[in-house]
Amino acid sequence: MNSMSYQAAMRVPLLSFEQERAAIGGWQDRGDRKALELLVCAHARQAWALAARFTDNPTHLEDLAAEGMMGLLRAADSFDRSQDVRFSTYASWWVRNAISAAVARIKAVIDIPARTYLDARAGRLPEPEHHLIRLAVQAAIEIDGASDGPADPRTALVCDAPGPEEEISRLDREAQLAGLLARALGQLDPQEIEVVRRRHLSADPEPHLALAAEMGLSPARLRQVERRAMMRLRRHLVEAGFSRSLLQP
Repeated sequence: MNSMSYQAAMRVPLLSFEQERAAIGGWQDRGDRKALELLVCAHARQAWALAARFTDNPTHLEDLAAEGMMGLLRAADSFDRSQDVRFSTYASWWVRNAISAAVARIKAVIDIPARTYLDARAGRLPEPEHHLIRLAVQAAIEIDGASDGPADPRTALVCDAPGPEEEISRLDREAQLAGLLARALGQLDPQEIEVVRRRHLSADPEPHLALAAEMGLSPARLRQVERRAMMRLRRHLVEAGFSRSLLQP
């Protein structure tokens, strides 16, 4: 199951919500390995798709996809069936985590910390550090070798930038906040939504006078609509669980 090919993964049909929950229950409640295999094989394409974001080398791609499959296995163990989410949504973090942790080990000639390798790959390191990583991947320097000089590569490769897990957590949090905002906006009327978007959700907010003229309102009426819309929006966001501290003007 861990070495499932891309072609085989794409041939496996997707599961319905009910089939998915039955497979998870069979594995978690009874240790049914056939149920586990059904679940993982149905989501193997997810591991291949995420692995393809890290490499186009066929050998590396297969290895990273296998690591992603291991992430699917861990997700099957810990999935909480009380949550109303699909398995693929929950498993995406486990698959990403497994692949990102393995990518430096699989692609580099010598051992490099995964965070440092990924930061270099994403262009988040200054050029001197990026150059050292490139040399290390090509086995042109010894990362673990002794060095008596001041330019010890081991000290140059220290990086305080967020790691893959932290970056994924940040993106997930931003997606949750965006969903809360979209649902809260959906409870406003069309005029209020337009005013909020153009006055508060735009990188370049439009002036009151210009917006009022375009919408056929007086400036005073536009301000009334804006105040009412923002009050309603804040109330809906707080009711949905949005932190009050983030809503202060």
